[in-house]
Amino acid sequence: MSKKKNPYKRCKYLDDLNIPITEYGTNFINCYKDKRGRKWRRQRTKYGFDERETWNLDSQFIEWIYTRFKMYKEVACVDLTFHKFKYLGKEITQSEAIDIILQACEDYIKQGDTGFKTFPSPIIGDLLFKIMPAMWW
Repeated sequence: MSKKKNPYKRCKYLDDLNIPITEYGTNFINCYKDKRGRKWRRQRTKYGFDERETWNLDSQFIEWIYTRFKMYKEVACVDLTFHKFKYLGKEITQSEAIDIILQACEDYIKQGDTGFKTFPSPIIGDLLFKIMPAMWW
């Protein structure tokens, strides 16, 4: 009996937002039914991802940040209050900065596939780049 491959990649954190599985990642097109599927599978073998991720790089990037930062907060064994950052004239901790970024990402993701989405504030991008040097453990 052959095991049928599931064309959908699951993501716990996006599932927790009640985002339909066919609306995140590359799940919007079944690589096993589309004639380009073989090409995409070869690309994933070679690069670790396929060209479909570049079709909607805006959403892919936000989903990547959201899911990785969610896990980071769960597993990082460092004091997330140690590093401090300036944000809108206030001093905030790394944990607070992550929460702000996560909320902006979540708001973006929950807009769904509406064509042009309202991208997270440039302030969030600035905050993201400020905290990146501290994002390790």
